[in-house]
This record gives sequence, structure tokens and C-alpha cells, in this order.
Amino acid sequence: MELFQFETIARSGMFNRVCKAETIAEGGFRLVIADAQLIVLAWPENGEIKAFQGVCPHANIPLEEADFDGTVLTCPKHFWNWDLNTGQPAGEPHECALAEYPVKVEDGVVYIDTEGVTPLFADQ
Repeated sequence: MELFQFETIARSGMFNRVCKAETIAEGGFRLVIADAQLIVLAWPENGEIKAFQGVCPHANIPLEEADFDGTVLTCPKHFWNWDLNTGQPAGEPHECALAEYPVKVEDGVVYIDTEGVTPLFADQ
């Protein structure tokens, strides 16, 4: 299964078309780009499709090689992790959440609104 396909983006109002909904399975995630921002698009188990910043707030590296167990995303660099139902930290030692982007799914297409959302970064 190829997790990291990038698709051409088209704008629809303030929302950006990022992919077809069928390209993300429940319990899976993928990276997309909207308005030049790298975004983690995830469908947590028993949840709904969510979008969060696609770079680690600690190391500022892309989360393309992160582990995802269906609920928790873990950065491969220092093992920070987040619950992708909320974007909140899922364990120690950090306290920095992931910025969340509004998502809508219409006619089998996923759209993300990036306006006014800025990635969060931990104090160094």
C-alpha cells in the first residue's frame, strides 16, 4: 500500500481539494499538501477524518515516516506522539499539540481549509 501519494490541489472557496476520500482507510494516514503546507490527513479508528500539521513541532521535520497505530501518531525522531482524534499529546515528555485544520468531505472528495491555521512549535 502506497501511503504517501501527493495529488494536485484545487481550491473550492476557502477549502483546498486534497484527495479522494477512498485514498485513506479507517485507521490510516497520509500526507497531503494544501496551500504549500504539509498536512497529516488521518482517519483514526472509530473516528472521523482529521487534518493536522505535517511537521513535528519539536524537530520541525516532516512526519512522513511517523508510525500510526490507528489512533496515535509517533514521530520517528524523538518519539513524541499525538492522539489524532484531538491533536493533543498522547504521552510524555512533551506538551505541544499539533495544529488542526478544518476538514470537509463532499461527494467523496476531502477538502482542507488552511486559512488562519499556523503550525505549532515547541519552545526550544
